[in-house]
Amino acid sequence: MNIYLAEQPERRIAIISKEYALIIKAIKIDKNVTKPSCAIELVRKESLTNQGFTRLTSSEISGFIGLIEVDKLIFIATISSSAKVAAPIPGETVKKISSVDFFCLNDQTWDFFDIDSNGYPILPDRDANDIQVTLPRHPCADIRKLLSNGSFFYSSDFDLTSTLQNRGVGAHSLSTDNFEQEYMWNSFMMGEIITYKDRLDNEAKQILDDEGFLTTVIRGFAETFVTHVKSVKVAMTIISKQSWKRAGTRFNARGVDDEANVANFVETEYIMYCNNYCYAFTEIRGSIPVFWEQDTSLINPKVQITRSMEATQPIFDEHFEKLIKRYGPVHVVNLLSTKSSEIELSRRYYNQIKQSKKLKLNSDILYTAFDFHKETAQEGFSAVSKVIPLVLDSLLISGYFAYDCKAKKVMSEQHGIFRTNCLDCLDRTNLVQQIISYTAFKTFLEDFRFINKGDYVDESDFTLKHNALWADHGDMVSQIYTGTNALKSSFSRKGKMSFAGALSDATKSVSRMYINNFMDKGKQQNIDMLLGRLPNQQAVQLHDPINEYVTSELENQLVTYTSRSNINILLGTYNVNGATRKVDLSKWLFPIGDKFKPDVVILGLQEVIELTAGSILNADYSKGSFWETMVSDCLNQYSDKYLLLRVEQMSSLIILFFVKSDKASNIKRVEGATKKTGFGGMAGNKGAVAIRFEYDSTSFCFINNHLSAGVMNVEDRKNDYESIQNGIIFSRSRTIPQHDSIFWLGDTNYRINLTNEEVRKELTLKDDGYIDRLLNHDQLTLEMKAGTVFKGFREPSLKFRPTYKYDNGTNNYDSSEKARTPSWTDRIIYSGSNLQPLAYSDAPLLLSDHRPVFAAYRAGVLTIDEPKKIELTKKLYNDYKTLHPNEASSLSAQLVNLGLEGDEFIGRTKPPTVPSDISLLDMAMRNELNQTSSASASGVSSPTSSLSRSNSQISEPLQPKRATSNTVIPSNSNNSSRVASMTSLKPVLRPPPPPAYVKPALPDRPVAPIEPIEKKETSDTGPVSSTPREPRKEISPPPGFSSSVLTPRNSSASSPAPVVSKEVLPTDNTTKPSPSPQSPESSSSGTSATERISSATVTPHVNKSMSAWEPLTPK
Repeated sequence: MNIYLAEQPERRIAIISKEYALIIKAIKIDKNVTKPSCAIELVRKESLTNQGFTRLTSSEISGFIGLIEVDKLIFIATISSSAKVAAPIPGETVKKISSVDFFCLNDQTWDFFDIDSNGYPILPDRDANDIQVTLPRHPCADIRKLLSNGSFFYSSDFDLTSTLQNRGVGAHSLSTDNFEQEYMWNSFMMGEIITYKDRLDNEAKQILDDEGFLTTVIRGFAETFVTHVKSVKVAMTIISKQSWKRAGTRFNARGVDDEANVANFVETEYIMYCNNYCYAFTEIRGSIPVFWEQDTSLINPKVQITRSMEATQPIFDEHFEKLIKRYGPVHVVNLLSTKSSEIELSRRYYNQIKQSKKLKLNSDILYTAFDFHKETAQEGFSAVSKVIPLVLDSLLISGYFAYDCKAKKVMSEQHGIFRTNCLDCLDRTNLVQQIISYTAFKTFLEDFRFINKGDYVDESDFTLKHNALWADHGDMVSQIYTGTNALKSSFSRKGKMSFAGALSDATKSVSRMYINNFMDKGKQQNIDMLLGRLPNQQAVQLHDPINEYVTSELENQLVTYTSRSNINILLGTYNVNGATRKVDLSKWLFPIGDKFKPDVVILGLQEVIELTAGSILNADYSKGSFWETMVSDCLNQYSDKYLLLRVEQMSSLIILFFVKSDKASNIKRVEGATKKTGFGGMAGNKGAVAIRFEYDSTSFCFINNHLSAGVMNVEDRKNDYESIQNGIIFSRSRTIPQHDSIFWLGDTNYRINLTNEEVRKELTLKDDGYIDRLLNHDQLTLEMKAGTVFKGFREPSLKFRPTYKYDNGTNNYDSSEKARTPSWTDRIIYSGSNLQPLAYSDAPLLLSDHRPVFAAYRAGVLTIDEPKKIELTKKLYNDYKTLHPNEASSLSAQLVNLGLEGDEFIGRTKPPTVPSDISLLDMAMRNELNQTSSASASGVSSPTSSLSRSNSQISEPLQPKRATSNTVIPSNSNNSSRVASMTSLKPVLRPPPPPAYVKPALPDRPVAPIEPIEKKETSDTGPVSSTPREPRKEISPPPGFSSSVLTPRNSSASSPAPVVSKEVLPTDNTTKPSPSPQSPESSSSGTSATERISSATVTPHVNKSMSAWEPLTPK
């Protein structure tokens, strides 16, 4: 294939194959539409004649792999060079991608230039330093480098994403219709093109497949060795495919996600082919399918399980159900050791299998535990063969795929799979998979009498080649996941471990530590960009008028397939000062008893371990487990069951995420992140731990922070806040602001700008308005008003006494020599138009020198009914066709119906005569061609008018201003010959091949600057209100709960109130508890003295009785 460019009358790029061309151009649909869009045409190659196309590159391209938008520029991705590395069977070849190129559709800056390894254009006869000054770095340089690193493969003649057993021997299986999307690494870039193809008729689909326009790229390994089994010549191949569903580097991708995808999931197929028989055996590997992580510590990173068994079980079951459906019974081979760092994870793995109600142990799933380190400690790696007796029966039952090449029939099939894992699923896993593969292969050779049973073949050439294949395979998978070759590869190749091999392994281990800590974040960013996972990253859309109509109507009718509901959230923050004494937490977690049972509970704890130098360096994470248990016991004291979905701990900071069991299915994409700010970012005594998740279609983020201490260190606290705000990054590069609802909670350490005596006097006298008078000097309030921290955030009306610092076990403020000034260090603030605060107070727990603080919220969440949305989409397509009968009856409308017509889809056949100047897809009926001819004669449309997505009208192209040495398809200014050709429908002879390409001189044109993406900051500072209900008998609220909806202290009266759906009140007359002596007084309608705002505008309260809370029936 070749790639050509035409700049007149508009910029277009054509990918030309043997007979056809795919023409793509960027378009601007509407100035208000920000989505990157382009139009696409499939035409005969001859129709490009006289269109002024110039060859863009001197070499051919090997494949088109998709479209991607970067910095508002749309690029076409192509394979520029490749090398044949494998041929599993005759007629099937696998090629490794050596380099890729990206051609811009809407900018000419990088036209006709080669790009160096750093991403800068290379100008002939220029110094390298001048190049970087003259032209900017290519926006796709990092993805280009990723795709060219030798780990990506493709095939032009068979479906590389499927196994030999599934696609069949000798079958024509290049169609993208049957591809396993899980292994298609360019699925994001190619998604719209595949959708375009799906809308075509079968003939046009076949053209796209046969011409090789759509290339599927996998990531993994492929290699073929030719050898002999005795006198029989055989070709041995390994093809390995890594899933992109949970792709990432070693410490950035661990365990399972909420869609039941695991990290480093790799399907490996070993194939042997000879003239008589073909053999294949498949194995898989993947991270343990529970929610676990490891930090990137240089030495002995600790395994942390982040979700409870009950909450993990549905995802665990779903993962294995998918495997069983695809492969048959799954035999798990767990290689984790019994040492402390892995034993907990290994136990959890087995317990999840044993306690599953959907998986039948020893039937659907088999389990073998093999402590690799223990078994090989004495005898070396050769002792790994001890695993074979444990799995042999299962291997013989599941079998292998065998095909008789002479008789052309299947002899046997593989029904079952071995799923092997260690911690990283790399070194140990590769060695055990190699042993299992060799045993299965020997079984086949004996069954088909290539060798006799009992023959010694361990040193034969085919065995050595088999070992070399697996060693190369292990190195590549390890390179993808860790950046280094596999450990133990010396043994894999030679069957013994030498001193040089051991030294090499030590070097690789050190390299892994460096790469994991200093390089993996950048690599993860590039992977996420390739897969379309970066925030605000959008797939390039293909222009489609019908699809635009449907999309617009879907937005207008959003209410018909979405629903809004409310969930109750309880947040709590508590600096526990290293306490480990068990206490009843009910006054904190259930401040009004079982009258309010939240759906989601988020608790942030600080100083769970004592802040000493020793404890900071060697954090005792068992303290976190102590608090997990105590909180879980308290939450589950009533009939509702709460599940622990996530724990995130960093040194002395911990955040816990619990959810009601009946709401757990609504929670998706739970993640955690940490940021150290202590000692300049080196220690975790200060900083933040964060959790984010999505409840249906609404995203939430919670940050538990502990900022710098000291009365005068306001600037340090500001720096900590900014460091956390910028440093907390979740997967797919999500940041804190990119969520619908955000909460900051924790020990902020902000103090009161008054003397100790002044503060204590106010607290002792308790005169009217004393809380407000103190808050007027509160550092956090002043900083938020100034907009220096927490811009756009709000805090409900604060009516409780300072929470710091008390004498332990008493209600007395600090009486020590330091006599610290009482302050509100423990705070909870929020941002989100869907949030309605219900309560904000402290709790009378005397466990620490702080008091715990809680806040209750009602959050509106959005739910999308996907089946209803699909049904509406079909209806809108049909409605469009009804309203536009002429357009609906045309070929164009048939090609954009998304396959929604079913049996009504009209078949089309190719006419015997193919006019050269007519596009392939305009050949439905002769009368349509006559109409096209008439239109062309009148100058309305271009002679290349085809079934274009944009339906654009192209005028006579102007000759582009290029160097005369360029290869140019000739242009003729006279339209008459082309019109006559179209009218007579006589084919025009194909033009002769273009002359050899000559590198053009540097074009004299200005360099087009890259437009930065405009980031729009939105602030949500509206007051919270609700619709008043009918008057009811006033009931005194319990401690910490106001009789009216809490008004944010730093809110704006001009902001709209959040939309929160109303809830039906129960009919029972359960009386709420009366306020305690320490309870603050309830506010009445209007603005109370204790409700403060950040501007001069005073927002009145909306009266709302406590009956707005839904009373729950006591157990």
